[in-house]
Amino acid sequence: MVKILPVLVLFIGIGITIPCIYYFIFRKRAHLDLIPAWIWVINGFVAFVLFPAFLFRKHWEAVMVMAKNKFWFVAGVIQMDNNFWETLAKLLAILVFIYFTQPYGKEILKEKGGSTIYGYWLGLCYGIGEALTLSIIGFFPILNRIFGINLFMYFTTWEAVWERAYAIQVHAIIGALVGIGLYHWFGLGKRWWLLFFFFVGMLYHELVDGSVLVMMYYPKLVLAQFMGNHMLTITLPVLLVIGYLLLFVVYRASKNILLPNVYN
Repeated sequence: MVKILPVLVLFIGIGITIPCIYYFIFRKRAHLDLIPAWIWVINGFVAFVLFPAFLFRKHWEAVMVMAKNKFWFVAGVIQMDNNFWETLAKLLAILVFIYFTQPYGKEILKEKGGSTIYGYWLGLCYGIGEALTLSIIGFFPILNRIFGINLFMYFTTWEAVWERAYAIQVHAIIGALVGIGLYHWFGLGKRWWLLFFFFVGMLYHELVDGSVLVMMYYPKLVLAQFMGNHMLTITLPVLLVIGYLLLFVVYRASKNILLPNVYN
């Protein structure tokens, strides 16, 4: 039986209220007030729909799992394939932003703060797209066949809402890392650094989902049992702290540049 209150919190609280709060926090930072509200909404929606748009990859990932269901292969090949597409989605969302906001879009990405914050915002919207899409698929199991995943007996519970609140921040951190990579491209002229931060985002995703894989494939390990028993209270919060620390370190390590006044 579907519990109505967790569903409402997921769709209204996480799906609408949280992005609105983040918008009002972020919009006055690093010249982001130059971006019209409608751009924030449309670009956030683009990031949102990129999750279901890229979800079809689960068809070939499922085939690979059936072909070689070994931990090293699932973690090192299949999961990295998943990481690639999810990180690419965040990059594409930012490229859509650049396309719709010429000429000032590129100038905003030349600022470390603006690029990082807007990348975080779009990663957040992507994570919300994941949360709501998975919930909808859980409501309508026939969609499992379309998207190539199996969410049999999936229900939106308080635990699921709690877990999704963590997960959207993981995606936001990855989006911010991609944003820093674009800052290096447009602001510092170091194009190869975009690939570096893209890969760092993939590795952070690997750390998070790889921890889940360890619990699945090695359930008898003491560490795996501990992580599984404290998933929402210790495991995911620690992984989030690691992500934010990583973001802080790479942000501080990235050089600032002096820009001419291009916003007038």
